[in-house]
This record gives sequence, structure tokens and C-alpha cells, in this order.
Amino acid sequence: MARKKLKGTIKRVSGKNTVGVEVVRVYHHPRYRKRILTSKVYLAHIEGADVVAGMSATIEESRPISKRKNWVVVELEGRKMEVGSEKLEKKQEVESKKKIVKRKPKERAKK
Repeated sequence: MARKKLKGTIKRVSGKNTVGVEVVRVYHHPRYRKRILTSKVYLAHIEGADVVAGMSATIEESRPISKRKNWVVVELEGRKMEVGSEKLEKKQEVESKKKIVKRKPKERAKK
């Protein structure tokens, strides 16, 4: 199943690796068909980036990182960022290549 991606603006920087991203959604009222704007602030994980409130960001759904943090910043101002899950996948690939190395069977001592 594909992961959800949302676009929004960074509203606050809280902590070293956490930002609050506000996502605005437009929908029509079911009866009166008036356009209504609603917004929600999602806590997202970001690593090693200088972030200022007001920057645009794209966030992607991920495994739970903390109690309220289930999103990861994928793009910041249109630039792609290396996500923690991508780093983990690369690390697992390297480890799996190391495990593939075949070893010679040990020779048994003759009695």
C-alpha cells in the first residue's frame, strides 16, 4: 500500500528533530456547496536540516516515531531529503551483501 504524502508549510520548530507542518485542505459543504478551508498541524520528523517557520514541506506517512509523530519530511522547499527509512534500507542492503559471502566448510580432525 502506498504511503500518503501531504504538502504544507512549517508552522513551528519544536525540538532538535521535530517540526509542526500545517496542511490546508479545501472541501465543499455537502448541502450548501460552499468551499471550506480546514487546516491541521502534523508533527513530522526531520534530521540535520536548518529549518525556519514558513518554509514549504512535503511529508510522508511512516511508522510511529513517538506518541504523536507519525510523519517524516521528504521534501523541503522543493529539495528532496534523505529520509531515515532510506538510510535504514541502504544499511540493510550493505549488511545483506556481507552475509552472502560463502565460507569454506571446516575440515574435521581425523582420529
